[in-house]
Amino acid sequence: MTVTDEQVATLRAQLEGNIAEHRRLLNDLDPGEANVGYSALIAAAFIEAAERRFIKDGKTGDKFEVIDFVAQTRENDDESPNVINPQIAEGMLLSLLGKGSMVDADEETKLGHQIVLLAALVSEEQFTSTELDAFLLNARSLADELLE
Repeated sequence: MTVTDEQVATLRAQLEGNIAEHRRLLNDLDPGEANVGYSALIAAAFIEAAERRFIKDGKTGDKFEVIDFVAQTRENDDESPNVINPQIAEGMLLSLLGKGSMVDADEETKLGHQIVLLAALVSEEQFTSTELDAFLLNARSLADELLE
């Protein structure tokens, strides 16, 4: 299985903040394919975005940068404090960066955190349309590798 164009379009709509289009496209996805391909795309995009944010010139940021990012993310959105568990969010990022271990959480909780953190990471980047295309192309390539 590989990531589909429809899955990429769905994530793009979400990352652009086009909620109505995101929901419409999400509802149109095949549930079986979305559980695999779309989830892999979100995970890959999360990895890409986190590495862009926390790894500069080959040097990985410290845990305080991660803690600060998660705190700011929770503060910037009225819903985030209720959606983001700081221990899970920080654990996911620190584990990805090789600076800590993942906090135990079910797959649905992890996916939810990835989605919210990904949106915050991409928002910080302020991608142009072309840059967002390139970012999603890289994420799709990584997701396809993860699915092999």
